[in-house]
Amino acid sequence: MEKFLELFISGIMLGSLYSLIAIGIVLVYKSTHVVSLAHGGIMALSALFLAIIIKAWGLPLGLSLAIGIAFGALLGYLIDRGAMQPLIGQPLMSAFLVTVAVYEVIYGIFEIVIHGRTASFPPFLPRGLIELGGIGINKMRLASFVIALAVFGGVWVFLRYSKLGLAMRATAEDHRLAQSAGIHVKQIFSHVWVISGIVCVVAGILLGSIMDVHYSLADVAIIALAVALVGGLDSVPGALAGGLLIGVLQNFGGGYIDPIVGGGFADLTAYIVLLFILLIKPYGLFGEVRIERI
Repeated sequence: MEKFLELFISGIMLGSLYSLIAIGIVLVYKSTHVVSLAHGGIMALSALFLAIIIKAWGLPLGLSLAIGIAFGALLGYLIDRGAMQPLIGQPLMSAFLVTVAVYEVIYGIFEIVIHGRTASFPPFLPRGLIELGGIGINKMRLASFVIALAVFGGVWVFLRYSKLGLAMRATAEDHRLAQSAGIHVKQIFSHVWVISGIVCVVAGILLGSIMDVHYSLADVAIIALAVALVGGLDSVPGALAGGLLIGVLQNFGGGYIDPIVGGGFADLTAYIVLLFILLIKPYGLFGEVRIERI
């Protein structure tokens, strides 16, 4: 029972980080109707940039974090302006393939800079274990979980109550109707990419603190895309639910099935869950069902 609870709790904490990246994907899809893979590149390159400036420039941690977040926001803005907005009016598949190309380019830069090495952040999250009824809870993962929930709550409040958030929601419903109401849709697209870039940087910082910054960090974006699809591409709460679900099942797969089959099953868990969910609920667990009349 103790092993079950430990795997469940650590899975919840890991899944919350998947959810952060998935929220960025969901925000872009809700506003632009484009499925993005570029967020994995934003996350990985921003985390690497932050690790480099902390080590090379010797700046205070708070200032370095602010610069790293600004770098992610700038990446999001440049991707939107340079790669996505020229494709407005083009088939959505073309836009998706451009995000794949952007991901590969950023990942290539990431690989060239890191060159097989591993970068790390100075410890700024609490270390050690909390013993609770015989169950060990990692303090760093717990702190990351709390931060992830705080970011998620901030995004939800922003979308629901801020003027820009309301404009983003109106744009998500209908581009033409939003434009006729005086909303500058292209500016909204840029704001969405900037905000989603910031969220991805936070995810990259938290993941980099737990597992360091190395070549496999950007691959987490593939799992995050599966999380967004499981929860529903147009649902922010779905991104959280999908992340927690996949994190827990992935931990169970690694803890119970990997020792039997010799490893590797945990890596497949996200895609098995994705296949199962899409077969029974093609729009995801919380996605809005849209019926198009022919």
